[in-house]
Amino acid sequence: MMNARVVVTEYGGPEKLKVVEEPLRPVQRDEVLVRVLSAGVALADVMRREGKYPGSPRVPFTPGYDAVGVVEELGEDVSYVRKGERVAVFYNGTGGYAAYVYAKSDELYPVPDQLDASLAVAILLNYVTAYQMLHRFANVAEGERILIHGASGGTGTALLELGRLAGAKMFGTASKAKHDTVAHYGAVPIDYRREDFVQAVRERAPEGMDAAFDPIGGDNWERSFQTLHPNGRFVGYGYTSVLGQGDSSQWMKDWASMAANRTTPKGNPAYLYSVTTLRMEHPEWFREDLKHLFQLLADGRISPIIAARIPLREAAQAHQLLETSQITGKIVLINR
Repeated sequence: MMNARVVVTEYGGPEKLKVVEEPLRPVQRDEVLVRVLSAGVALADVMRREGKYPGSPRVPFTPGYDAVGVVEELGEDVSYVRKGERVAVFYNGTGGYAAYVYAKSDELYPVPDQLDASLAVAILLNYVTAYQMLHRFANVAEGERILIHGASGGTGTALLELGRLAGAKMFGTASKAKHDTVAHYGAVPIDYRREDFVQAVRERAPEGMDAAFDPIGGDNWERSFQTLHPNGRFVGYGYTSVLGQGDSSQWMKDWASMAANRTTPKGNPAYLYSVTTLRMEHPEWFREDLKHLFQLLADGRISPIIAARIPLREAAQAHQLLETSQITGKIVLINR
């Protein structure tokens, strides 16, 4: 039986994504083979494709954090899943863009049968990230004011939806065309292209933010610090400003500085969030939070926005669409 796998052949643009056909190998001990139904697409995939993500893998490699599929084959001594069972797979940033994937026990999570695979895969990276930043790091309480950058993206809309459930008063930066989406969740939209978000926050909430969530980095981090209440918390969870730049050296410097100091220049608590790091440090949190979020999805209390469902073999198109910043929500790859 043959597998189709999307591979980054060399660092560069979306055209560097190629589909490789290869025979499936036998499953190894304590390993399962999963037939993928849906795989998630993330901006970090784009950064790895360009070679700008810290510790980017050597080419060739297959991108992708997450996938949802069905167990096809079991390796020796595997008793924690059964053939035909629906599962989620979560990797440390590479491996998800394939028709079939191999996974170990610590990379597998049960998925309720009634859940749509595309909605379920949106939960794995984006909603777990949003939930853990809100509740494991910033400890956002009802009535607190929060600032969400990139509010129309996959993690941004997850923060909006989960922030609404938490009873937060939300402010979200997004382009004007996406303000209706931000307002839909009860947040105050801020046009980052035409407004100075620091000034906009001061005008609309002069007491300042209780928490700010920033995936952009660079000068945006510095300006986010200025929006905080004296007791406000900052959470950085990416550095998308590196896209389109020549190198990622400043990212490494800023990340190292923040990790060492754990505060903003004015002394506000500052956190750096990495879903893969936290999953390794506290695997029980990932399982607990994922189970909770799947239940919220099953109960209809959350509903991820799927911007596009794109065939796996057209992953380059998915990256092009993501890089235009014209989409709202999550892009998923569909294995047909």
